[in-house]
Amino acid sequence: MSDDLPTPNADSKPERSCPKGSGVPRRSMLLLGLGALAGCATSKARTNLPSALWPSAGPTVVAGTPVPPGPLVTAGLSNTMARSSWAKGVPIPARMNPMDPPRKITIHHDGMSPFAGTSRSSVADRIELIRVSHLKRDGGNRWGDIGYHFVVDRSGRVWQARPVSYQGAHVKHQNQANVGVLCLGNFEQQTPSRNQVRRLESLVVELRERYQVPLSRVHTHRELDSTKCPGRNLQNAIQLSRSAGRFGSA
Repeated sequence: MSDDLPTPNADSKPERSCPKGSGVPRRSMLLLGLGALAGCATSKARTNLPSALWPSAGPTVVAGTPVPPGPLVTAGLSNTMARSSWAKGVPIPARMNPMDPPRKITIHHDGMSPFAGTSRSSVADRIELIRVSHLKRDGGNRWGDIGYHFVVDRSGRVWQARPVSYQGAHVKHQNQANVGVLCLGNFEQQTPSRNQVRRLESLVVELRERYQVPLSRVHTHRELDSTKCPGRNLQNAIQLSRSAGRFGSA
């Protein structure tokens, strides 16, 4: 299996839909209702996918119970917030492929409503919203987790998302050995913060060093596919970062 979006004829395992019932908390129902609009990621099976989702009116992130600070993970990457800091569910391995040794890095934005949150709780809600929306795509029975491996917020924190041991779901036909990095926000409509861009730069340098990824294989989504992702303002910032050598040397 791969993690490109399936067509009806895709040769991929069916997935279970998310549980339903009157006992689902109101916040969960709101997240599920908003989720269909979230993200620019791609799903399973080596087949065609629809274009990125660009809602005319983006969802509002639902406020929830504040998430306490999670442990920092420093296994090869500096100051990375653990997945347990935000995720309300665990990956579903049966719906995902093992990750090949990374050879490429691709940068995205979430493409939802503009997002200015910097608190841990607001960021955790945003990432969880994206995870739930990905699980609900394609009838809710194909996705195994959020499609990206790392998330960079506006304050400059990096959050663990899908484990790198699993192939991501973020660029059609090109998810194999491809680390997906998401910057929170809609950068067609807003600009990334300085802290966000600087931390993205250092994350890319760390990932390149850890996995020996050449500079020529650091891409934005639109450089690999027909999409607006990661938005014109983040795209411009990335071009400046490249020109200044802040993604490291070739």
